[in-house]
Amino acid sequence: MSSADPETPAPAPQPGSATERMTVRRAPNMIAFLITGAAVGAIAGLLVGALGPGSLAYTRGAIIGFFLMTFLIVGATVGAVVALVLDRISLKRSRHVSAEVRDLHGTDERPGT
Repeated sequence: MSSADPETPAPAPQPGSATERMTVRRAPNMIAFLITGAAVGAIAGLLVGALGPGSLAYTRGAIIGFFLMTFLIVGATVGAVVALVLDRISLKRSRHVSAEVRDLHGTDERPGT
């Protein structure tokens, strides 16, 4: 029954690889927050317009349309603000890791540079 020797050196890095320091964090999906906020706002606007008091100057459809669009924009804005706040919080909870980057294509160029 053998066990691993605690003094065994770490494997040598392979040619074409390097160790880089990277940041890992969970960021919220901005589009999902915008769509959810807009949908909740649209439903609220629809309910306010449909259940609110009638008007002699405007038709029921015009009132519903006005409230629907107003609440939709406000809901999307609130969703964006919530996503930005959560993104800022995720920056504080980020952690740094070391990752081995391998050159699989045999070039020294890094993607995205």
